[in-house]
Amino acid sequence: MLWTVLPTGAAEALANHLLSLDEQSPERFKKVAHKRVRVTLTELGKPFTVQALDDSLRFSWVDNEPVDCHIMTRIAVLPELRDTANITRLIKADALDIDGDPLLAQQFSRLFVELDIDWQEQLAQRLGDVPAHFLSQAFARSRSWLEQALDDQKNWVRDVLIEEKQLLVSATEFDVFKQQLQQLRATVDRLEREIGKRKSK
Repeated sequence: MLWTVLPTGAAEALANHLLSLDEQSPERFKKVAHKRVRVTLTELGKPFTVQALDDSLRFSWVDNEPVDCHIMTRIAVLPELRDTANITRLIKADALDIDGDPLLAQQFSRLFVELDIDWQEQLAQRLGDVPAHFLSQAFARSRSWLEQALDDQKNWVRDVLIEEKQLLVSATEFDVFKQQLQQLRATVDRLEREIGKRKSK
């Protein structure tokens, strides 16, 4: 029991603290106030319940009371739930089962997805303006470098797969193949029409 209660308490405190740093959080809370969502993940087996109060969230592994929405899925599927267009496809593929209002789960996720925290201001309150500005600039440079490094790595892998290993085709080759396929389809359609005309005679 303790292995769930202690981490949950820490996660709940952290989540509510982050939400309190965004001035827009109260507006988003209006859409989920006094609503309850339960998530059962295949890998964990044990249901996890999130309850929205007026301006904070409550987490629980031991809540058995009725909820407004119960989501049953796998951990890998959770990121796809941010896009409403994926829900029907996931349900048909037996990767997702929802009992209740599916839009409610997305409204809960928006509490964090749409978080907009002024970290420089938060740092300035604790460290002062100059250190906060220095740290913010350093973080921005680090993030830019990391994004560039990841982009370079992705391009390198793509070039290796296309040019050296020839496991993938290039965008140009794919476009040529697509055009050839369309021409073949048009030729087949034309032949089918001609055959149909001959049979009708």
